[in-house]
Amino acid sequence: MFDLLATVVNGLEDVAASEVEALTGRPASVDVGKIFFSGDVESIFKVNYCSRTINRVVILLLRRSLGSGIGLDDIYSSALALDYTSFITGGQSFAVRAKRSGKHNFTSMDVASEVGRAIIDSFRRDTGHRLRVDLENPDVEFLVLVRDGEFIMGINTTGEALHKRRYRVFSHPAALNTTIASAMLMISGWSFEEPLVDPMCGGGTIPIEAALMARGIPPGRFRGGDYAFFRLKFLDLEVFRRVADEALSSVSSGVYPIYGLEVNPKYLEGALRNAESAGVGDTITLRVGDAMRLKDHLSFTPKYVVTNPPYGIRMRRGRMDRFYARFLRSLREVAEGSTLTLITAARRGFLRAVEEVELDIMERRNLLYGDLRASIFKCRV
Repeated sequence: MFDLLATVVNGLEDVAASEVEALTGRPASVDVGKIFFSGDVESIFKVNYCSRTINRVVILLLRRSLGSGIGLDDIYSSALALDYTSFITGGQSFAVRAKRSGKHNFTSMDVASEVGRAIIDSFRRDTGHRLRVDLENPDVEFLVLVRDGEFIMGINTTGEALHKRRYRVFSHPAALNTTIASAMLMISGWSFEEPLVDPMCGGGTIPIEAALMARGIPPGRFRGGDYAFFRLKFLDLEVFRRVADEALSSVSSGVYPIYGLEVNPKYLEGALRNAESAGVGDTITLRVGDAMRLKDHLSFTPKYVVTNPPYGIRMRRGRMDRFYARFLRSLREVAEGSTLTLITAARRGFLRAVEEVELDIMERRNLLYGDLRASIFKCRV
């Protein structure tokens, strides 16, 4: 059994925790931008391969409060006390990636340097060998977080973040993070047999992620062998192959009532290419359509609407308010009583439109989407 940490988008910790609990059968606790849980080797592989809302899975080596006066000496001595011989061999290389938040008299680079020195000193003390540092392509990547007085250290089992699904052959200029798209679908309450539409689908992320969910296609299918855990010699890769085979054996086929509309033909073409690349081109329906004139494009009543509209950060306030109000009125014409789940960084403009059109807000949550502060709203149309 391992103590594990998974990184997630700030604001979606509870959604990710519920998904991890369903995958592993073990409880998960939430923290800012991360969740903590325990699991065996199978859990590490299953969350990496099957999770739709997680960014990285980390084997937790140390989580300690060093107090408000934390210094580099405290960080070095804490890292030095660990035994690394179970996680890395003398012939392997390593790197340390560190992040720091709060007020300190040192930088993230200082933290990485001290922890790296401690790993070398500890391993040499225990084995007599000096480990090799490789910052470009390490065999073992140690992740470190110093947040105020808290010191967290672990081993990256994922490599590149899981939100990079690898099926995208077309990149929309404002493409939605795939883990956020999946979380929005979960938040919406959508069940696979109910009609779902994204009326501003851009590069197709939301419909594609919905199709992957409905058919049970694991996101890891698109990643191949590009996981950090393939270089971790203490993990049994036969277990991973079994996990992957079991996940793929449960994939279903079929067409689901999942629709995407996009007003820009160029973007729609890109969405179609992405859907084909993801293997769900025959699962969903994507076509040109204007979200401001939905009655001209939809011959059915969607029960769930999940979308990522333009944020209009550089647009004047009045213009953005009119954009949202027009969209909400258009939606009400074809889908009154439906559930709308929407992400926006133009929160005030959207709220003014909601008040004008008289929608009911069922749920609101704030996200830190990179450096952008956004909100997810779940409304009754």
